[in-house]
This record gives sequence, structure tokens and C-alpha cells, in this order.
Amino acid sequence: MSILYPFIYLLLGYLLGKTRLDLKNAFSLILTKLAIPVVIVWNVAMYADQITWIIISTLLITLLLFLISHAISKSAIQSLCFCYLNIGWLGLPIALALLGDQAARIMLAAYIGSSIFGNSIGANYLSSESISLRKILLSPPIIALLLGCGLIPFNNTVAQYGLEIYQLSKFLMGLLGMTVLGIWLSATIITRKHMLSNAMAYLTRIGLFFSALFLFAYLTDLLGWHFVANNIEVLLLICLLPPAANIIVLETHYRGSGESATKISCETILSIGAIVLYGIIITYVI
Repeated sequence: MSILYPFIYLLLGYLLGKTRLDLKNAFSLILTKLAIPVVIVWNVAMYADQITWIIISTLLITLLLFLISHAISKSAIQSLCFCYLNIGWLGLPIALALLGDQAARIMLAAYIGSSIFGNSIGANYLSSESISLRKILLSPPIIALLLGCGLIPFNNTVAQYGLEIYQLSKFLMGLLGMTVLGIWLSATIITRKHMLSNAMAYLTRIGLFFSALFLFAYLTDLLGWHFVANNIEVLLLICLLPPAANIIVLETHYRGSGESATKISCETILSIGAIVLYGIIITYVI
């Protein structure tokens, strides 16, 4: 059932978008300043020893892809859509449903790394078209990361008193994020031309991600580090994901626009089809 939740929230946002209520800015503020930072604090404090390397690797890979894409397109939004994927709100529940708890833990760590990038460096660039180290260090995700590290020695206390806050924040992260995307989707006209142009971008990214992943798996296997090869299924799932719905949240909050809504919506539709095929293959073929 959990695999259906992101799409239910998307539908809810779509229906809200057809009303006179304008909730997207309020929802975006709750996400960027509260829900996402709480989720980061909790997971860093509780599971730092298991997820640290995944967080760092994902952050660095996402940053590298952003810089490469931005050098070509010169568009912060297009570059974010290329490298910042919907790992948390879409990938996490799907990984849990298809592959189990271990895959979900890996997906969650990758989400934290990409979220730190998107909500600090990415958000800073959207707000000013430049990079300010001071603003990045003072951004909610970086503060949350540092706070989570500081709470590692007290993780038993965090588990005792913070579980309900974390569960609420995790729920809000999925609900409000996909709802904001649904609200923008309700006001977005998707044409055949949009689908075809974004299909090319989506397939190009998948090809690049697949190639990089298999090369990385091969090299690390030669070095005797088998984690990548042993978890290739969940890493392949990440490659199939669309741009993060949080991009539209950030764009709404910092620019008051919805330029990325069409691209995210088109690639989300394409991604759903690819993930369904992926699920059939790993369930009935492999």
C-alpha cells in the first residue's frame, strides 16, 4: 500500500490546485524550514555509522553532475532537474515496497545526501544565481546535519523523545512535497511535444547514470569492495527516478515561479512507466 501514497498525495495536490486555495507557498515553507531538517537530524543522529559514506558519496556525485550540467545549459533549474532526483518522496516508498528495509535504508541515506545539496547549494543558487558559502553553511539542511552529528552521543535520548516528531516530519515530507507538485501540475498543460522533448532528456540521464553506475560497480569490485555490486538493484532504481518534486518547492519558495513543473511532471510520468517495468523484471524475471 505504501507504494501508492506518493501518487495519492499527487492527486490530492492536483485537486487542491483546482480550488481557490493557494497553499503551495505555506507547504513549501514547512518543508524547507521544518520537515526536511528534522528528518536529516534524526537519521544522522541514529544511523551515522551505517549511512555516512552513502550521504557523502551522493552529495559529491550530485554536485559534480550539477556542475557538468550547468556548464552546458547555464540554467540552475535545468541543472537541478538533471542531477537532483526524487529519491525521498518517490524512490523511498517504492524501494521499501519492492526491495525491503535494507534497500530503504540505502535510499534514505542517498536522499539525505541529495537533499543537503538541493536544499543548501541548490536553494542558494536559485535565490541569488551565485554561490555564497556563508548562506550554504547557514542553510537549514547544513544546520540539521551538524545538529545531527552533535546528537550522535545522545541517540538513545533522541530515540526516546524524538520518534513521534520524526514520524510526523517524515509523513509531512511525503505528503506536502507531492501535494505541491500536484498543485503545480494542475496548472500545467502537458503536450505531446513536452513529453517527447523530456523523454529524450530522461533517457539521456538514465543512460549516463547506468554507465557511471556499472563502471563504478566494476572498479569497486576489483578493489574488493562489493557493496555497490551487492546492492545494484536499489542503485538501478535510483537511476530511473525523475527530478525531485522538491525542486518545484524550492522554486516556489525562492522565485515564486513554477518553470520546472512541466519537466518534473513529464519525467515523473515516464519514470512511473519505467519503474513498473523494473518492478515486473525484478519480481518475475530475475
